[in-house]
Amino acid sequence: MTQADFQKFSTHIQAIAECFGQSLSAQGIALRFRLLEAHPLAEVEQASLALMTTRKYTTMPPPAEFLEFLTGGSLEDRAEVEAGKVLQAISQHGRYASVVFDDAVTQAVIVQAYGGWVKLCSDCGVEESEKWFRKEFVKIHAAYSRRGVEHFGSLAGLHEIYNSSNGFMDALETAKLVGDTAKALAVMAAGKDAAALAEGTPPVHGQGQ
Repeated sequence: MTQADFQKFSTHIQAIAECFGQSLSAQGIALRFRLLEAHPLAEVEQASLALMTTRKYTTMPPPAEFLEFLTGGSLEDRAEVEAGKVLQAISQHGRYASVVFDDAVTQAVIVQAYGGWVKLCSDCGVEESEKWFRKEFVKIHAAYSRRGVEHFGSLAGLHEIYNSSNGFMDALETAKLVGDTAKALAVMAAGKDAAALAEGTPPVHGQGQ
C-alpha cells in the first residue's frame, strides 16, 4: 500500500471494527496501516473479509492475524514446515557440519532453546525424541516469530568448533545451506555484517549483495 491508499484503508478497517462492535482511534488505524503497508490494499481487504468469516472470537483481529493470513498461513503452520526442515538437515548434514538455515527465527530457536546445532543433533536422534522435538519446536518457533527473535550467521558444527579453538582457520569448511539458497546466504551475510560492526570494521555485505 502507499499513502494514497490510506483513506480507503481507514474506511475499510473502521468498517471491519464496527462488525466486531469496536471503534478504532486515529492512532490505531495509522499503526495498523504501518504494519500492513508492505501488502497491496486488495490483499489486505481480502484478508480482513476472510478473517471475519473464520474468526472464532468476537474481538477485532489484531495485526498479527492479518499478517499470518497475508504471508500464507498461521505461524504454527510455518513452524511445522521449519521443524521438518531442521529434522531433514540433522539427517543429511549431522553435527559435524556447520549449517545456515534460510530462516533466522529457526536459527534463533536452535541456538537459544536447544543449545546450538551440535547439541540439538545429539539430543534429537531417535523416533520418540523427534516427535517431542516437533511439538516443542512449533510452539517455540511461533512464539519467537511473534516477538521477532532472530539469529544470523552460521550455526557451528563440531569440525568448525574444533578447528577454530585450535587455530586451524584454513581448515574451516563452508557451512551447508539449508532451504532457499539465496535466503540462507542472506542470513549468513547478515551475521558477518553484524560481526564486522561489533569489531568496528565496515561490513562487506551491503544491501543488494
